[in-house]
Amino acid sequence: MTKEEIWTKAQKCAAADKIDDDTREYVNFAFYLLENEIESDDIFILAGLSESDISFRYDARHYFALVCDALKIEIDGSKTDYFYACYLLDCVKSGKVSAFGAVFDLANLYFQENKQIFKDWLDFSYQLEALDDECVLVDPRLTLTKTNAQSYIVRRFELWKIFYDLPLPEDFKKQAYCKKCGYRVEPKTVERGFFRKSLHTICPKCKAEDFAWCCDNSGMEIYLNGKAYTSS
Repeated sequence: MTKEEIWTKAQKCAAADKIDDDTREYVNFAFYLLENEIESDDIFILAGLSESDISFRYDARHYFALVCDALKIEIDGSKTDYFYACYLLDCVKSGKVSAFGAVFDLANLYFQENKQIFKDWLDFSYQLEALDDECVLVDPRLTLTKTNAQSYIVRRFELWKIFYDLPLPEDFKKQAYCKKCGYRVEPKTVERGFFRKSLHTICPKCKAEDFAWCCDNSGMEIYLNGKAYTSS
């Protein structure tokens, strides 16, 4: 366990309290420290708090603050939203929250607070709803299916964390990797046919029609691995 891991754990606990009013995570933080052989009187007191106590919320916040002061941990309030999403991912992996529930939680936060950081999760929640709606199609750019939904959501959270601070190219989410020529391009829509024309999405370089879209997990994976060409 590193200092950064302790710091990150503390940020997630504070985010759970700030957004979800969940002070139980402070007690879990104390147990996390004790399991890693970090001890103090305040840590023992925090670990011993009970939810049945009338002053539980106050005491949990109070002793968490004392523990953070002793460990020289400063809570970064500017990244509360980010750390809350990270906290939800931990909950999904531990089985405390369903993958679908985590996405809809963040989607609801967009409605409540209208923060741009949650807008992508709102859009993604519509795709999850489409999985069970025979009248609505999942965005064809996504490799999301009923079969892979659980693993797809978990990986989407992981990729979201990685991409959070990355300086992405302009219009990145509109771009895609052509599976034929390997370039990252902004695909074009063209009409084909004489009597019954149909729309086709093609690569502006090689005219191929098969892509790994950057708005999908597949395209983000390619971007991270740096295995394809850029559009320049």
